[in-house]
Amino acid sequence: MQTTPVEVIDYDANGYDYREYWSGRDYELWAEQRVLRRLVPKLGRPTWFADFGGAFGRNAGHYLARAEHAVIMDFSATNLRNAGDRHAAEVATGKLHLVRADLYRIPFRDFAFDAGMVVRVLHHLSDVNRGLTEMSRTVGGRWLVDVPIKHHVLGLARGLRCGQLREVRSPAPVAMGVEEQFWNFQLGAVRDRLGDLGWRTSLGASVNNFRQWEKVAPRANKLARPFVHGMEVVAQTWGRGWWGPSQFLVARRHDPAQPAYDRPGGHTVDLPPELAGLARRMVCPVCMTRLNWTTATATCTRCDHTYHRHGAFWDFVPPQ
Repeated sequence: MQTTPVEVIDYDANGYDYREYWSGRDYELWAEQRVLRRLVPKLGRPTWFADFGGAFGRNAGHYLARAEHAVIMDFSATNLRNAGDRHAAEVATGKLHLVRADLYRIPFRDFAFDAGMVVRVLHHLSDVNRGLTEMSRTVGGRWLVDVPIKHHVLGLARGLRCGQLREVRSPAPVAMGVEEQFWNFQLGAVRDRLGDLGWRTSLGASVNNFRQWEKVAPRANKLARPFVHGMEVVAQTWGRGWWGPSQFLVARRHDPAQPAYDRPGGHTVDLPPELAGLARRMVCPVCMTRLNWTTATATCTRCDHTYHRHGAFWDFVPPQ
């Protein structure tokens, strides 16, 4: 059934390169990478892994060593081209696939992936329930969900100071920012939604618990870094569920599903093996129907939409 399109932020429209965002954000990068080293192993050793909104493959090192195959999905063609350069060897062998996709209309079958993760993405989703529904239907076992919350320590303090404490603590998401909106959520509301979708969740970590320190004392960075890093290590466990602005959940499906998408033959018999496994998992994002494949195109057998390969990535964003 067709659903109303939701506006998706297009970072390519103004030539933005997401890699620039990480310049001068050493603490945030360190804090997040530490958590991923600890939590990604909890997802097991999947045959197929999904990195939803995985950008230029910044986090791919955490799962490429554990998964047989992985897919980075992102709406930005610039991100995917950069991911292709960064992980050219893995793309060439078919260990890593790059797919341009709208996370509200994902071109993959139900339970196409054994495991996955979504990091620094939910704050872009104005309709988070729909986004979670669409992503979760493609994961059969476990996934890691990074939730930007509004009721962290500083958020509660701001809410109290501005007389908005009720709004901060309510289940409804709030939009932040002026030129561009970013969404923050109540952690309990997100966990309830995942529960409705068949997942049981546990608190994984509180992340970026002291992310403002680099702005407050930029000249003291080198001297203060060991102390702040030590506090972050403690708060990542102690602050789960309430301290930091990013709360990581480990989600496990109540009834894990493992469809047999890797059976040889069928409509992928003439494809090279590094592409055939991907093709067996994919469908048209418009009508969820099987695709006819070549090494350069994939055409829907029902609505005749054709999707193309552009260098290292496949573009599965439906034409407007």
